[in-house]
Amino acid sequence: MNKNVKSAERVLDILELFSLRDEALTLGEIVENLTIPKSSASMLLRTLEARGYLKREGIRGFRLDPTFRDTDSGWVGGTSSLLVRAAAPIMRELVDELRETIMLGVLNQVSDVRVVRSFTSPQVVRYELNDTEDLPAYCTGLGQVNLAYSPPDLVDRYIDYANMEQRADKTITTPSALWDRLVEIRRQGYSVHIEERIVGASGAAAPVFGPGGKIVAAINMATVTFRFLQMRDQIVAAVVDGAARITRQLGGEPPIGSEFNAKKREPRVGKMA
Repeated sequence: MNKNVKSAERVLDILELFSLRDEALTLGEIVENLTIPKSSASMLLRTLEARGYLKREGIRGFRLDPTFRDTDSGWVGGTSSLLVRAAAPIMRELVDELRETIMLGVLNQVSDVRVVRSFTSPQVVRYELNDTEDLPAYCTGLGQVNLAYSPPDLVDRYIDYANMEQRADKTITTPSALWDRLVEIRRQGYSVHIEERIVGASGAAAPVFGPGGKIVAAINMATVTFRFLQMRDQIVAAVVDGAARITRQLGGEPPIGSEFNAKKREPRVGKMA
């Protein structure tokens, strides 16, 4: 049973739609985009206008108040929403095409990974994600790709924080090995990870960039290892292409040059667990 409150969902859908559009939207365009009944959409628009979230433009148009568009605090109209709204349709296409689980992840405050959107494989035997769990960056494709395109001092801070424990036989557990992996990802533009966190699970990840070549997220397609080994080239190509399409949707661009000229860091004494 769907426990979501329909009116609340519709308000969020409207705000998220406005957050992705620079131009004004009419009632008819909102009804067409979101398949909301016209009477309900009209009432919600009037409410949002009265509360100051939307501004009238012309006779029929509405526009998101610039105060909310410019904020970077992560509210519904901020950058997190824009990222998810741009990525979700492309992620769905990849799941429909390859029938494997896909995730969109960003670094959290300690530079582990927060999954902000995922679509699960329809197959019975599949990789399934616990949406409430932050993932360790050092042994996941999402984390490694995000770190590979982050400033080296951020990676150093993460290594100081991370307890790089052995999760599986192929887990990276030393700073020097992690730096080698990050250099490799920058060189080839994607990450392949085979049973580094969970025995029997493998996948590929690729970076999503914003304006100015800044890394904003990564997408990762994960599956059981035996299927990944059969479909490796197909999955890598699809993930790289999907990430590039999301980048274009965001108005982003890859950074100039792919070489990651960072020296290897040696393990430090007394690093935080």
